[in-house]
Amino acid sequence: MAVGGSKRGVVASASYEARKLGIYTTMPTTQARKICPNLLLLPGDFEKYERFSRLMFSYAYDHTPLVELASIDEGYFDLGERNEESFSEVAWTILNAIKSSLKISVSVGIGANKLVSAIASKLNKPSAFRKILRGKEQEFLDPLENKWLPGVGPKLATVLNNAGLTHIGMIARASRHRLARCVGSQSLLLRELACGIDMRAVIPEPSDAKSYSVQETFEADIFDEEWIGAKLKNMADTLLSKVRSDGKAVRTVEVRLRHHDFEEFRRSESLEEPTDLESEVYPVLYRLQRKAWERRGSIRLVGVKLSGIYDGIFQSRLSFANSTRDLEQKRFLSKIVDGLKMKHGSNACMRGHDLYLQEYGKKE
Repeated sequence: MAVGGSKRGVVASASYEARKLGIYTTMPTTQARKICPNLLLLPGDFEKYERFSRLMFSYAYDHTPLVELASIDEGYFDLGERNEESFSEVAWTILNAIKSSLKISVSVGIGANKLVSAIASKLNKPSAFRKILRGKEQEFLDPLENKWLPGVGPKLATVLNNAGLTHIGMIARASRHRLARCVGSQSLLLRELACGIDMRAVIPEPSDAKSYSVQETFEADIFDEEWIGAKLKNMADTLLSKVRSDGKAVRTVEVRLRHHDFEEFRRSESLEEPTDLESEVYPVLYRLQRKAWERRGSIRLVGVKLSGIYDGIFQSRLSFANSTRDLEQKRFLSKIVDGLKMKHGSNACMRGHDLYLQEYGKKE
């Protein structure tokens, strides 16, 4: 069984039985059907998912205000400086409440930081429950394959495997020079992760309900997917310029599409960490556009909303693809672009999607 578009689109989720056959999330549904002709494909119900997500996390709020929603079905909560036994009691209470009221199972990992707790929750799905005692992080991580570390995708895992660093314990004990040949300047961070060191804090949703939003109704209905994508990016550019001007950062992105018959779809996604950069938002816009445009009909209105407003910038990400220096350079460049547009107008500095919209308008 899988959830996704029956004729077009991708697999949004697959049962464990389907995964054993090689079907995975984001796989085109046509490819999934070739692998398993008898695959039972069900349509998604995102409104229901969002409702269950809010209910699920509400049980965590009963025990602590420090709850971070990493995605619609994954999050962290910080129980503070309690005794070790109370951690398990609280986790079991939340798990049983969710199971009893919502009739769904969840996996729980208990650890001293995000890294350890996240891995512990994913090792023995479904319905996993694992606690890693403080000080036992290294012992827990050592025998695991390198792919369990954040930022280690298939490509980097292959590089590490070729270097003989197949497991996390090997990475923890490798010299920095050896690691540098694999991941360059991120060798120190990789070793810290392998040693179970993760200083990222749980970032609770802000109480401030402020958001940044913009929408536009078209004179004529639009069915051009590329044009809609360019328009959404253009809108995000405008909003993020305001975000930077206010010295804020945003975490949640929402896309709104209204069809010619006024039926409307909204889809949202939370970033791993708050940002004020367009490059962090563009990939999310694309995913949300695909999810919201499930009817594939003509569109009369589009909108973008940025919420989850934070003061300042967070830079505790663990990705090896983008270093802190890269982000600082992008942020520096964005402020220059903002200044040019403010002084000389919005056309003073244009991105590729802006030029596409401009040329598309000339053809019309």
